[in-house]
Amino acid sequence: MGGSRLDLPIMVPLIQHKSQETRYGRFHPLQFDVPDMDCQGCVRSITEALRKLDPNVHVVADLESKRVVIGGEIDAGRAAEAIEAAGFDVKAAG
Repeated sequence: MGGSRLDLPIMVPLIQHKSQETRYGRFHPLQFDVPDMDCQGCVRSITEALRKLDPNVHVVADLESKRVVIGGEIDAGRAAEAIEAAGFDVKAAG
């Protein structure tokens, strides 16, 4: 595993569960492709933007695949808007 890259198998358990009960309630993981995310500073900016919406959000970002997986009490539209407001292009992962 490289210094700035998360192995996708780490993301698999979060992605595979359509919903999961946490101590903060129920969440449905969201996945977005962020093509211009290319460093840990980008990941930090995205995470901070999302934490303004939900301080307990769980964010997993893979720089190689340019994918962000979000778990928390955030609506997909608001999450995409927050990522865009942080200065990034975003599209639903498909």
